[in-house]
Amino acid sequence: MSGHGVFDYIVAGGGSAGCTLAARLAQAGDASVLLVEAGSGGSSLFSRMPAGNGFLFGNPRHDWGFQSTPQPGLGGRRIYYPRGRGLGGSSLMNGMIYIRGNAADYDRWRQMGLAGWSYGDVLPYFRRSAGARHRPGDPFHGTDGPLKLSPARRRDAIDERFVAACLEAGAPFNDDFNGATQEGAGWFDTKVWRGMRQSSARAYLERPPGNLTILADSPVLRIAMEGNRAVGLVLATGEVRARREVVLCLGAFGSPQCLMLSGIGPADHLREHGIDVVLDLPGVGAGLADHPNMPMQFGLLRPELSMARHQRIDRAAWMGLRWLLAHSGPGAGPFWSTALFHAVRDHAMPELEIFFTPMVVREEGGAKRLSIQTLLSAGKAVIARGKTAEPGLQFDINLLRPASRGTVRLASGDPRDAPVIDPGYFSDPADLEDLVAGVRHMRRVVAQPALAGIVGAERSPGAGAMRDGDIRQAIRALATTGHHPVATCRMGGDHDGGAVLDAQLRVRGIEGLRVADAASFPDQISGNTGAAVIMLAEKAADMMLGRAAPAQEDPRAVEA
Repeated sequence: MSGHGVFDYIVAGGGSAGCTLAARLAQAGDASVLLVEAGSGGSSLFSRMPAGNGFLFGNPRHDWGFQSTPQPGLGGRRIYYPRGRGLGGSSLMNGMIYIRGNAADYDRWRQMGLAGWSYGDVLPYFRRSAGARHRPGDPFHGTDGPLKLSPARRRDAIDERFVAACLEAGAPFNDDFNGATQEGAGWFDTKVWRGMRQSSARAYLERPPGNLTILADSPVLRIAMEGNRAVGLVLATGEVRARREVVLCLGAFGSPQCLMLSGIGPADHLREHGIDVVLDLPGVGAGLADHPNMPMQFGLLRPELSMARHQRIDRAAWMGLRWLLAHSGPGAGPFWSTALFHAVRDHAMPELEIFFTPMVVREEGGAKRLSIQTLLSAGKAVIARGKTAEPGLQFDINLLRPASRGTVRLASGDPRDAPVIDPGYFSDPADLEDLVAGVRHMRRVVAQPALAGIVGAERSPGAGAMRDGDIRQAIRALATTGHHPVATCRMGGDHDGGAVLDAQLRVRGIEGLRVADAASFPDQISGNTGAAVIMLAEKAADMMLGRAAPAQEDPRAVEA
């Protein structure tokens, strides 16, 4: 689209939030809605195949490929942040795990002064979005929503043994991490339906309404402002105008960047980059929270149990063929089937989420040489995101509620430059202590009878890291992102001077502008963030349309 267009609502960013919000706004009536996406409007084969996301990582057509600043808490290492580019956003390439966080997370939001955001308030929106047909009649779940869910597909012997070992080490069995309680070991629900990834685009925009216009391949340069009112977006291809509202759904990195490029943010920082200040709003880009992840790896004495067996070229080809012909086989589901929510102190609010993967990934440095091994391992693009998978067991220990906070800042006033991302890992050293406890607990798990004769030597952090100080050092050397950045344009009550948004997701001090995505979270939640982003977008649509919120639902009160 060149030149100008006028719409009632403009949604910037076609990710998990943007696809959901644009669809719901358009479905509600005849208001015209424009959804603007920087990436492609079409999905690739590998974004539809659940096991195919390894082909998308690092591909600039599909992945923004952000890097963090050097992290003092990680020995100066930079962290790679994959973020999805294209209609569907990061839901095109994430792990498809459906976790809502802990119910108490949302009760905490209400206690922070955010009326309408308690668990009882948000559960109806989780239920509205979800199509969990395998949970009929369950008060915690919806069965008819657009986001179709299914139980984790892979239930191999090694997964069964992992769950059994967790129970032997003291965990309860949990049949539903999104139900009455979160603690325990069990199987995930996944955003997969009939062997197909359920991205937000597939869930909400497979048949877009006629009053919804989708503009792909159109990066947003900045918000068009008239005084303190947002009136549209400035795109590389021209300007589009909104009669009613503009909503940013550009994610935890993109939304604060766009606000700052538009003159809304910390005044001194904006002036440093030659940007005229529309509104001094210091909270923009502050408060970045992410789940640090500590990977533990063990050898596997029975390599035939490992997912790494699928990366050999003949097996990878057979896996791909089965999926193409029937949407079946190992390619039709995520590699993560099981997890443990482990309570270090609080059984109602586990501090750690531990993902189990029946393979380990070897980092490869230097140029790739053509060899028999690289030919035999052509399937590693699928299995291990372009790296080499080996037989083994990997436990990814995510710290769910870290105290450390970081920032998102501008590198320059040029919208084409990536933002400066500083997650501030372990800037609060207390975050290390629960991860140390997690490492020690996973050593107890692998020592249980259920895994006897299967687990080999500990590869990382290794037998040399036995004292707490040695484990802390190993965590600093090995930790990565859990891929859940949030809270960079956070909601807050009227008393909260650092809040960017009010409880209606409106940017404070600006008319006609909201932010509705992971950046809007007031703080971090206890689990994967994709389901909560979609919930927030569902709720945002009701707010924007002036519809009454649904009646509160809290099955916990009934069960108690």
